[in-house]
Amino acid sequence: MTFQLLLAHSGSGRPVLEEGLPWEAFADALAPAPVPIPSHLHNFAGPPDQLREQRWALLVPDTPRGRAVEVRLARLCELRSQEQGAPVETYRVPPGMDAVQADDFRVRTLHAWSRPERDHARYVLLAGGLDELSLELHTSLVEDGGCFVGRLAFDEEADYSSYVEKVLAHTCVSEPHQRARAVFLAVNDMSLATRMGQRNLVAPTVERCREEHGQNHFPASELLEETLPEGGLERLLEVAGAAVPSLLFTMSHGLGAPEGGWSSALAQRQGQGNMYMGGGVVLTPEELRRRPFLPGGVWFYFACFGAGTPLQSVYEPWMKQFVESGKASPRILESIRRSRPQDGRSFSAALPQAALANPEGPLAVIAHLDMAWIHAFHDVLTGQSHAYRLESVMTKLLQGYRAGVSLQMLLRHAGQLDAQLSRHYQQDAVKPSKDPLPLDVRIERARLWMERHDVTRYVLLGDPAVRLVTPG
Repeated sequence: MTFQLLLAHSGSGRPVLEEGLPWEAFADALAPAPVPIPSHLHNFAGPPDQLREQRWALLVPDTPRGRAVEVRLARLCELRSQEQGAPVETYRVPPGMDAVQADDFRVRTLHAWSRPERDHARYVLLAGGLDELSLELHTSLVEDGGCFVGRLAFDEEADYSSYVEKVLAHTCVSEPHQRARAVFLAVNDMSLATRMGQRNLVAPTVERCREEHGQNHFPASELLEETLPEGGLERLLEVAGAAVPSLLFTMSHGLGAPEGGWSSALAQRQGQGNMYMGGGVVLTPEELRRRPFLPGGVWFYFACFGAGTPLQSVYEPWMKQFVESGKASPRILESIRRSRPQDGRSFSAALPQAALANPEGPLAVIAHLDMAWIHAFHDVLTGQSHAYRLESVMTKLLQGYRAGVSLQMLLRHAGQLDAQLSRHYQQDAVKPSKDPLPLDVRIERARLWMERHDVTRYVLLGDPAVRLVTPG
């Protein structure tokens, strides 16, 4: 029984973990900090999809570039102001906040106790990269379910204007009752990880969606599933280029560092997280910029580093512990470390940002901000599928809910997993014997630990208030 990682070396395309990691890698991991209970005033009683009840705010870095981006987003702010019936509040935020500073900003400024609940924005758009508006700030906003957060992180200021024009255009032309199709594309690059991903993740999710579709609970105009052959880039682009509203789910390896490491920080920022199609073929940002790709749609991009790369992976300390215990080759840890940001700054992935900047690209992308494993959606102990976690996100998008609310259908499971983990660690604290835990208990804990961290690293790229379709 192994945990499978969707990360491939740039250049060779070889999986970083060809055989996966055994459960022992995570069985003795330290308890994570719990997801906090809501500590701020929010209108939890109001409809989460209504901006008049929940409000929308913009955060930009307090820099000259941040102020230029603020100007580029003015028309989007006007649209959200009209929808919520009140001016949009824009906050200029110091770059590089740590966790304490982020929490302080949220408590004292964004959601100050001195302000009425109705003025507290739950929809928050971060306009800046991870090196400008930090991951700690993002985490502070989303971790208790209080905010629906999206991010735009374009290198070129003009791309912010292009994105705004696209959102405005689709908001004006979208018709009530129009349905979107649901498309599932799994890459078969001949690796164990993608084969297991197809069998344990994609196939059960499609089966569940078909069942729900047959009962009119999964409101797609059609449901398309394909396994892309090794190197099947042209077929991906053909399917995604159709000029119909679409929700696209893809499963593949994401690119990490070449086996000899990245040649430069710039090369890493342009290449890491790109979609590996097998056979040396890669979907690049340049490809997404020059042709239609999911126009007006939403892309769930399931791959390592699909949304970006943090300064340190949440999994690295435990991999280090595992390697130092002699249970795995140091090569594993070296491969992971080569994918750390070369310049010491977390960064957003170029691939989804290129898709969002494309006038004929998607309105939103859901992707993973770390290494992605398939087992957040599959119980390696019992074989039980957790496909409902994906199906619930996709159903909400197809029903016309805003993207931020839809992603929350997945993130909410972090609190449930936390509660289960807490009970495990509490039992450790009070048990009279210090004997090793039974094997089945350690395996179950490893599964919960993996699922908890994997779920919390999914993020939304794009405006959290966009919709795939307009509800009737």
